[in-house]
Amino acid sequence: MSDPVICEVAIAAPADLVWRALREPREIRRWFGWDYDGLDDEIDFIFQQHAKADDAARTLDMGEGGVIGLEDRGDATVVRVARAAADGYDDVNEGWISFVQQLRFYLERHRGQERMTVHLPTRGEEWFSSEHQSGHVREDGSLVIRTRERVIVSSYGS
Repeated sequence: MSDPVICEVAIAAPADLVWRALREPREIRRWFGWDYDGLDDEIDFIFQQHAKADDAARTLDMGEGGVIGLEDRGDATVVRVARAAADGYDDVNEGWISFVQQLRFYLERHRGQERMTVHLPTRGEEWFSSEHQSGHVREDGSLVIRTRERVIVSSYGS
């Protein structure tokens, strides 16, 4: 991995299991991205059509999407994502950080289960912002408040 590592996460699962979760479309669907009509096509595009897998080394070369590599530590596996460095915020890098955490959550807590995604976008009109929380009014008129401990959604009417 010549690009800098943007994400390194230890997952309490054997490397064979983690590798399978990175290679089998049904497993990928249980942790990658979020539910929407085009998810299966996106998984096929990213993980099958454009990724070069090295089963022996347990690496996935995603081209400009970076490289995902596994380090076997027996009962645990370290997942590393390396991508080109960005100056400041990079949506793709941040996405991979979220996705690897979703992979960890799936394998450590919900292995073999189907997933449902609940979207709570905070984009919209800024309602307020303080040091430890922020609130945005969404297009549907609901208020989403995000703190370090929780996300609160206030919605009125039907």
